[in-house]
Amino acid sequence: MKTELGLAAAPPPRQLPARLLHDFMVPIRRVPMRLRDGRFWRIQLMVFGATIPHYIIETAGFTNPFETFHGLAITLYVIPLLYAALAFGWEGAILTAVWIVLLTSPSMWIWHRSGYHWLTEVGQLAITLPAGIMVAWRVDLESKQRQRAEQTSASLGLLNEIGERLSHTLDVDEALPGVVALLAQSLPIETVWLCVEPDAPGGERRVIRETSRPSAGQAEPPIDRLHELVAESREPVRHGGRIIAVPLAGEQDIVGSLGATVPEGYVFTDEQEKLLATVAHEIRVAVENGRLHQQRQESLQTYARQVTQAQEDERLRISRELHDETAQELVHMVRRIERLGEATHEDVPRQVDELLTLARGTLQSVRRFSRDLRPSVLDDLGLVPAIELAVEATNTRLTGGAKLEVSGEPRRLGPAIELALFRIAQEALHNVEKHAEAESASVRLAFESSAVRLDVEDNGRGCELPQHVSQLARKGKLGVLGMKERAELVGGSFDFSSVPGQGSRVSVVVTQDEAEAARTAAR
Repeated sequence: MKTELGLAAAPPPRQLPARLLHDFMVPIRRVPMRLRDGRFWRIQLMVFGATIPHYIIETAGFTNPFETFHGLAITLYVIPLLYAALAFGWEGAILTAVWIVLLTSPSMWIWHRSGYHWLTEVGQLAITLPAGIMVAWRVDLESKQRQRAEQTSASLGLLNEIGERLSHTLDVDEALPGVVALLAQSLPIETVWLCVEPDAPGGERRVIRETSRPSAGQAEPPIDRLHELVAESREPVRHGGRIIAVPLAGEQDIVGSLGATVPEGYVFTDEQEKLLATVAHEIRVAVENGRLHQQRQESLQTYARQVTQAQEDERLRISRELHDETAQELVHMVRRIERLGEATHEDVPRQVDELLTLARGTLQSVRRFSRDLRPSVLDDLGLVPAIELAVEATNTRLTGGAKLEVSGEPRRLGPAIELALFRIAQEALHNVEKHAEAESASVRLAFESSAVRLDVEDNGRGCELPQHVSQLARKGKLGVLGMKERAELVGGSFDFSSVPGQGSRVSVVVTQDEAEAARTAAR
């Protein structure tokens, strides 16, 4: 369904008389353009070149119906008929035949009014002109088939060149003006334009316009209005037959629109509309891929900056805790040992007990630092005990507690996979404590025959998810993005779902084949 400019829906189909009138008026509207074509005047010369001998023969008196010269003059009209068909197609042959009849009809009233001479004249025209028209029709048919084959080949070449330009660059924005210019040069159109919607809300719409065949008095196409209609209907929009716009329709929204105008006297054909739609599809795919690549790069850059900053913050925290806790306790222990050498026999047992208590506290601090950096239980006992420790730590800090459910037969996985799943569970529980405002959390670890599945769920406040997870990086929320990156690094699939007021859920699935591939890559 196509939408006319200024209308919200498609207009009703034309009635038969109106359609016939429209088809009849199209060649008439082309007359001013034909007058500027040299082929039109060559046809007129041929017509007059055949008409002059006709009237010379008539005035000379060779008007007998059986005269050879008289029939030969009529036969000469086949030449302009064929040339008109080659130059302007079936339309040119019909109009030329009408013109020939108008030129020859006066001779019937001047020289053939008596007897049946006029009937002979009409019969010669009735034989010669239809024969010429039939030949012209065949020539026109073959010419159109050849032109259609050439247009198809040219269209394929154009699509290949556009595909080459768009696929061999990562900066699609720089390639789009060249694509628009190529369309303007390759197609018989006056103006072509491309509207691209901004990537982020609040951005400015980009319009690229190219004019190849400007004509006198050419009106500017209503680009903004056409784009709005295309965005509203998500379908091609026509305006007056000479202007068309097609959508760059993505899966969820309109990326932009592509439009063009043809010269006065022409209308867009279905083949041209299909070609524009195909080009719009190529541009839409390239624009979406370019934006995904840009978002990916921005996400990775932001993620790298945030990870680096998080590492520095973690190092600063450990440094301060080592200085404020462990180092101070060791200094205190050294001073106690120094005083122990000066103590009396009765004070030694008490001071030794104090030193033991102090040493045990220092050992606990060091173990806590070591467990936060990388728990040794993960390497020694495996994934399940390591996640149990993380769940136990979270259980003490939530009012409703945290629990771990293990199903299937636990087994050891590759070191990279176990570390990734542990870090994802650890980060998810950290988000539950710090951001979700949840009362309880649950962790489910399922060992299936061909996969391992990890689910972390809470009953917190939830959140509104963006269209793409990578957009979280722009807001500085890298927890979910970091978990997604860890899952993909070991060949797993990641899913994050959240409903405001109903909590969030993190799911990771690593299949057996992906686990083997990750283990092989690690080796």
